[in-house]
Amino acid sequence: MRPLPLRGVGGIPVNDLPDEQAIFLSDVFPTGYMAAEMCDIQPGDIVAVWGAGPVGLFAALSAHLLGAERVIVIDRFPSRLRMAREKAGAETVNYEDTNVIDALREMTAGRGPDACIDAVGMEAHHASPALHAYDRGKQAAKIEQDRPHALREAVLACRNGGIVSVVGTYSGFIDTFPMGSLMNRSLTMRAGQCHVHRYMRPLLARIRAGEIDPSFAITHTLRLADAPHGYDIAKNKHDECVKVLLKP
Repeated sequence: MRPLPLRGVGGIPVNDLPDEQAIFLSDVFPTGYMAAEMCDIQPGDIVAVWGAGPVGLFAALSAHLLGAERVIVIDRFPSRLRMAREKAGAETVNYEDTNVIDALREMTAGRGPDACIDAVGMEAHHASPALHAYDRGKQAAKIEQDRPHALREAVLACRNGGIVSVVGTYSGFIDTFPMGSLMNRSLTMRAGQCHVHRYMRPLLARIRAGEIDPSFAITHTLRLADAPHGYDIAKNKHDECVKVLLKP
């Protein structure tokens, strides 16, 4: 067997942590934390998060860790919204039941959230079948590559002078983006792939200090041989799946 000359580069000992906690340092927890960090949260701030998947849940928890007074999570799956309330201490909005922008204005005395996080990205679903089909049609016609429903709402909902943080993945062009709202209301937009290694040590310290137990996001533990089933329920959100842990 040939030696791996770089096998020790960047390694961080986590022998004192169970796998169920340590594994989240590889991506999901750092991504959610970076999303909240980009919001430049100040005491008393209200942060809205689109998406109650793993990244959105960690963004909501991280917003609280960084000092947000209130966090509001937007999604359409009751089980995920329940987890956001119970595990992330968030208020919730089901976008299939209500107009999100109107609801957020009502919940923030008409101002809108101080910061809005898009943890959904290019495969967003719209509550309106017609508007969802509109974007799907534009994708088919190659007019746009991604469906930015969540990003549009985040920009339109954010208060004047607020921050829009984007960690949901986008791959290419989008259409019908509210650039006028972004510019004329002096919004700041920050986006990027997570710099995971930068966050590993500080987040490891938070786990060790008992500030957060990231294993809450695991809803299913399966054998490695059952990986196809795990991917299926994760992709299609069956059986109230949020995160699957595969074990040999």
